[in-house]
Amino acid sequence: MPHPFDSPLDRQADDSPQNPARRSLLAAGLAGAAGVMASPALSQVATRPGAPAISRNLPDVAIVGAGAFGGWTALALREAGARVTLIDAYGAGNPRASSGDESRLIRLSYGSREIYTRWARKAAELWDARQSEFGRRLYYPNGSLRVIREAELAPQKAIFDRLGIPYEAIGPDEVRKRWPQLNYDDSPHIFYETTGGIVKARESMIAVAETFMQKGGKVIVGHAVPGPSASGRMAHLLVNGEPLSAGLSLFACGPWLPKVFPALLGDRIRVPRREIFYVGSPMNDHRYRWEHLPNLSDLDTYTASDIDYGVKVAARLADMPMDPDGGDRMPTDFLRQQVRDYVARRMPGLKDQPIVATRVCQTEYSDNSHFIVDRHPDMANVWIAGAGSGHAFKMGPVLGNYLRDRMLGRQTDPAEDALFALAAHKAAVAGG
Repeated sequence: MPHPFDSPLDRQADDSPQNPARRSLLAAGLAGAAGVMASPALSQVATRPGAPAISRNLPDVAIVGAGAFGGWTALALREAGARVTLIDAYGAGNPRASSGDESRLIRLSYGSREIYTRWARKAAELWDARQSEFGRRLYYPNGSLRVIREAELAPQKAIFDRLGIPYEAIGPDEVRKRWPQLNYDDSPHIFYETTGGIVKARESMIAVAETFMQKGGKVIVGHAVPGPSASGRMAHLLVNGEPLSAGLSLFACGPWLPKVFPALLGDRIRVPRREIFYVGSPMNDHRYRWEHLPNLSDLDTYTASDIDYGVKVAARLADMPMDPDGGDRMPTDFLRQQVRDYVARRMPGLKDQPIVATRVCQTEYSDNSHFIVDRHPDMANVWIAGAGSGHAFKMGPVLGNYLRDRMLGRQTDPAEDALFALAAHKAAVAGG
């Protein structure tokens, strides 16, 4: 399968001072930080253009968090030639991460938010290409059925028509004809996306971290926090209590961001608990596998078809705060029953089938469900990326490229930059 990048498997990232990407990174960091670090190595940069951002034994960029934001950005920056250290308290794909679990969905319908439709379409292409590079199956294209309100149907169709994305607007009779294992008698309007699918989540983040290391990146499993700051810059990170200096630092630690920057993000990002259940199929009944069934997106829940782990069903839970470090991760009985009731109604053939696995995780939401990507207002050599709002994982490859370009000082879409800016977000109020 051809890859959209220029042979990244065979390419070693160029660490040399002559690499234009490293010079761009240095320029971006110094310009924003007004002299990011007052170290002897950096003081030489002003008189020796093209010199490394810092000494050869230290990174150009330190990234905290190996999830969808951090892992993909680390890989993209490394491929651009930056020297990158990726730090995660529990390791890539760990069960505490919002980017953990077995699977995530790629859908393209986002109502009026066309940016995410465009990003998701590009992300699906990159997932397909990256799995070829990684040498393992990660992406399972099977489309999705979305229950949609009548008033939302025409605007959604208009966006898909404008972007040339295939879809069908169908009713319950057509669903029954194509997928007799489903019951949509209670849903008159169904939006069928023939694109999109399922991505393996935990396994993907491990693959990203492994590829990053194969290309010369460094991974540390450790606890990182901001170090001391003065004159509008952070002097260094603290990793397991020890200082680590870098030209730029990116905090992309998902549900931990409100803990790391409580004054700045404590009321801008909420971290609710989520419970996921995997329902098994009867032996030799393959109707619920991804090859035979799209994913389902209802008004109150969603599913992922079976990719050898059972049918994934997300329980509906009013926002209950979750501590990503110490939160209890055992499922609750009333949500288990909620899932059983949903399955009996929507997929009658799975009624009374066993729940074969569960996951308890958390997500993190901003006030308007847009990402937060911006420099820290008080430390210009520090970037923040988070508030995935339930759709960051699928965008991972696109997010990594976007953050790479922002941190390298490359041109990005000003409208997107403004959408993700801290100034565009208010306090995140818990929802239902």
